[in-house]
Amino acid sequence: MSKENKFKFTDERLRKIEPAEVGKRAFYYDDDTKGLRLAVTDKGTKTFQFQAWSPVKQRPIGQTLGKSPEMPLQEARGKAIALLAAIRDGEDPELDKQQRRETLTMTELLEIYMREHSRPHKKSWKDDDGKIRLHLNPTFGKRLVTEITTDMVRSWHSGLCKTMTPAAANRHLALLKVVYNATLPDIPNPCRMVRMYKEHSRDRFLQPDELGKFFQAVAAERTEGSPDIADYVFLSLHTGARRTNVLAMQWKEIDFNLLQWRIPGEQSKNNSIMLVPLVGEVLEVLNRRRQTASSVFVFPGSGKTGHLQEPRRGWLRILERAGLEGVRLHDLRRTMGSYQTICGASTAIVGRTLGHKNPTSTAVYARMTLDPVRDAMEKAVALMHQAAVMPVEEKIVNFKKG
Repeated sequence: MSKENKFKFTDERLRKIEPAEVGKRAFYYDDDTKGLRLAVTDKGTKTFQFQAWSPVKQRPIGQTLGKSPEMPLQEARGKAIALLAAIRDGEDPELDKQQRRETLTMTELLEIYMREHSRPHKKSWKDDDGKIRLHLNPTFGKRLVTEITTDMVRSWHSGLCKTMTPAAANRHLALLKVVYNATLPDIPNPCRMVRMYKEHSRDRFLQPDELGKFFQAVAAERTEGSPDIADYVFLSLHTGARRTNVLAMQWKEIDFNLLQWRIPGEQSKNNSIMLVPLVGEVLEVLNRRRQTASSVFVFPGSGKTGHLQEPRRGWLRILERAGLEGVRLHDLRRTMGSYQTICGASTAIVGRTLGHKNPTSTAVYARMTLDPVRDAMEKAVALMHQAAVMPVEEKIVNFKKG
């Protein structure tokens, strides 16, 4: 073992490790935790492993802990320390693990995944919980982990398309695959040979001849339905922000002097602070709501979160009033980006507006001020409102020219 492959593991050091030579596997050993090592393939896959001498078996025994960086370094260290302690107490982790696996049900496995992996490390853990509760547990829950076969998974994946889109079915399959990879990385994954359905990129956004009816429906919701839902939908369109961020918007995040909304890194999908310029139409709504605000949230709610939850019924009322079909709340983000593009905004500016973290343009985003982003948003909003009142004949001519 050379000094080059034995050192104190850190996240940065592990991230910089290059793939092994073609056809080979490289091993690195943690100088801080006895028994912990990292295996690296020629394709760059990195896996935490445990290996130590067993006095009971009089030979080295090993165990796969999980893939890096999906499994945090501290979690891998904790597991290695626990296994080393078990060996010193005369236990046989290999035998214990095999016996445990033979009696482990899928319900238990899914609970382990949620407790050790999803809740501690994923912002979207509630999505995992819903998928498990509604679609994984009812099918696989009572079965032993060792009973699940590829054919079972393939049949289940196919059946999901009777009640959801192929893309949604793929997300459920991907979750089950992650569950096995995260909790049982050293056994064959029954999802590995199941092919996902082909997915088509969604390109729906509010068309020029739909905007007038849409704005009228939002105005009607404000007076005849729920003002909160109307304002939420209005702000979603005019900021281009993700629906979860708009729902959880807090007054302390709004800077009325700089005319911007600061979304904290822990609330952002890409884990970095987002600055969203606030156009005049948005400021008008916020100033009106601020006059009667009694909560830290812009859209307060009565549930555990303290803020408004996704208003499915209100959204459907708006679509019904507007006579629109096939429009989702997420399409409002795409509408902002689409009208920015029509106005001539660059891909980088649209990406900055929508908070897309594209590695190839990260450097551009870092240098960019909010001025061109605000300008592009204001032009897009002006165009949307202009299109809402423009005669149909003019819309066709003007948008073809654009």
